[in-house]
Formats: sequence, C-alpha cells, structure tokens
Amino acid sequence: MRIGYLKNLGRHELEQASSKWQTLHENEKIDLEPVGYDEIEAKIQNGEVDAVLVNSRNDIYQALASYSVSEIALLALVQAGNFNKYQQTVELDELKNVPCIMVASVADEKSEYHYLKDILRIKNDLIAVETLGEAILMVESGSGYLIMNEMTASHVDDDQVQKLFLLRDGKQLREKYVLLAKPDDARVAEFSKIMKESIN
Repeated sequence: MRIGYLKNLGRHELEQASSKWQTLHENEKIDLEPVGYDEIEAKIQNGEVDAVLVNSRNDIYQALASYSVSEIALLALVQAGNFNKYQQTVELDELKNVPCIMVASVADEKSEYHYLKDILRIKNDLIAVETLGEAILMVESGSGYLIMNEMTASHVDDDQVQKLFLLRDGKQLREKYVLLAKPDDARVAEFSKIMKESIN
C-alpha cells in the first residue's frame, strides 16, 4: 500500500502505524511519500497512492472519501522570554502584533495561505519561508511565531523556543487529521483505525 502525506505534517505517526500494519499483514510494506497539496486528487485517482494524510482544509473532493484519524491541539512556537516561562497557553489576540510564519514551498503557498487565513482565521501578517529550519530561526530571533500541531511540535527541541497551546477566546484550537482516499476502501479504513490508535 502507498500512503502520501502533506510535507508539513511529517511522517513520524505514519511510520508507527506502518510498522503495526506490517505486523498485522505478514510484512506487507507501506511506502510513504510526500505529496504537494495540488497533487492529492490526481495521485489518488491515478492509483499512484492509496490515500493521503492531510490536516483539515475544508476542501470538498467530490470523488474522494475522508477517513477520520484524529483531532490534535495546535501550539504557537514563540521566542523564549516573551512570555512567562511557566505559561502553558496563549490567546491568538496576544499575538496579534506578531507576524505568523508560514512554512510552504512555492507550489503549496496558496493552500497554506488558505489554511491559515480561512480555516484557522489568522488575521496576522504572514511571512512565507520554505523550510522548517528557516521558520525556527525566525522564531528564535523574534521575527514571528509559528503554528504547529502538538505532534509535529514535539520534534522541535530548542531552548530558545517556547511552545504554548493556542487558544481563541479561551478555547483550544485544534486541527483534524484525515486520510483522503477513494470511497469504500476497506484497507484505508483499517489503516486509519491503526493510526487513530497510535495517535490517541
């Protein structure tokens, strides 16, 4: 089976679910490949991948089914020292004067912009960079803040960066993880259940 994933989501959770799948299915291998946002539908319809892991974009794909995986808390990565070091959360309003950093290749910039502005309703100015490394350097220097989900943020280990759960009006912001695939794909449905178990 071949599973695609949006590059900015990383592949750690997919790797865990894949190794469990191999145990359950007599070592049937799962190939993981990064996919650009604009390629999702074509790659699934052409059979290049069986499914693609995405975060909630609210795009409607008429021909694709959506297999729910998880809802994950969002965090703001900010320059250490700007907030009390024991602080756990931050309101979006407290960041309104700080640019939001958007990590996206040129090809994915439009969909990432749509996600931040229309889905998460981020009103801040956006600064686009191509790599996570660049984004972290900008956070360290106080040039902006970065939104990541709790799982991908756990891989950022940097004492110059503070991670705060992101709230809007006291409510934790979350994003949905779903696998997009052809309808009635029993294998993808099973894989989404395995992923759900390994994440939650």
